[in-house]
Amino acid sequence: MNGRVKAVRGGAAHSRCGFTLIEVMVVIAIIGLLAVSAVLFVKPRSYSATAQGYAQEVAALCDSVRQRAVASRTYQKLEVQGDEVIHWQGATPGMTPPTDWDLIGTTPVPSQVVVASTSDRTHMSPDDSVPAAGTGLPAEIDFAPDGSATAATIFVTDSGDEIKARVAIYRATGSAYAYYGW
Repeated sequence: MNGRVKAVRGGAAHSRCGFTLIEVMVVIAIIGLLAVSAVLFVKPRSYSATAQGYAQEVAALCDSVRQRAVASRTYQKLEVQGDEVIHWQGATPGMTPPTDWDLIGTTPVPSQVVVASTSDRTHMSPDDSVPAAGTGLPAEIDFAPDGSATAATIFVTDSGDEIKARVAIYRATGSAYAYYGW
């Protein structure tokens, strides 16, 4: 033999070097569990409880509701209250605004976030005549089956009134965007 040690099992020679497939899979599983726990326990809880995080959550909800209105050909409505945002769907499909509504779900406001006020127009820039605290609450934002919506702006802040964000909903497209500051 030429200096290499080989183990013989059952008449066949096997070389012993490297890792087994099971060892590699166990290491990948451990790394995956650590990554999942980091994502679940660090990022969402801390960010979604901020004014800017909640504003982005509400903007995403508005986009989802608009898409649902178009896909189902049924009016959708968000009712913005001080402690939650309630999603309603029209009881009848079509372009005629419904008189009866069915509850779809609610999105609570985190305890560290305050819905300060709402406006019935889109505030695109900061310091654009922000309404006083409590103004416009509760508010209703309708999303039509053609993708349009009622223009609105939702003003949110943290409980210390230090970080401010707003959700602007555009009438013609029904699109919603979260902006920092107001």
